Amino acid sequence: MVRQPWTVDLDRLTPKQLAKYNDSLEVLRLMRKGNSFSKASKDRGISPSTAKKFLGKTIRKRKNKIIARKNDSLLRKVKIYENGQQVFIQIKGKKNSVLAGQYHSAIGLLTSNGDKITIKQFRNKTIKDIFRKKHNFENEPENLLEILNKQEDREFFTIYAGDDIGK
Repeated sequence: MVRQPWTVDLDRLTPKQLAKYNDSLEVLRLMRKGNSFSKASKDRGISPSTAKKFLGKTIRKRKNKIIARKNDSLLRKVKIYENGQQVFIQIKGKKNSVLAGQYHSAIGLLTSNGDKITIKQFRNKTIKDIFRKKHNFENEPENLLEILNKQEDREFFTIYAGDDIGK
């Protein structure tokens, strides 16, 4: 059986494919929030067949209705901060995605109201990329603020790579 390129490495996708993949992930998110598959697909401007292609076994049919599974093993390319720098890594699954989101939420609290305690909760936490390499979250407030101050256009902040492609 030949594996599809998006199950191996998102960097192998063309920008157009990556945009469709990210739209499919958004369809999945909308479904988990209660939207129907057809409404979520339509809202994202992606055909249901394309979304099905990328979402695979993450969605299933029950009682003539397409529903989203609670967990998945889909790939996501996310931004984290590690060793004093910003890095993009590919992660697998909803669990890792939620962890990356919590990390960025803690960074948001640090930058908005100076909450240094929440980011410290990531002191001993790691996240594995799709190549099984462990990454440590940068959790020193001073280092994070220094990294963020070096970045340009922080108002367009996103944790996912390629979110703005094709929009």
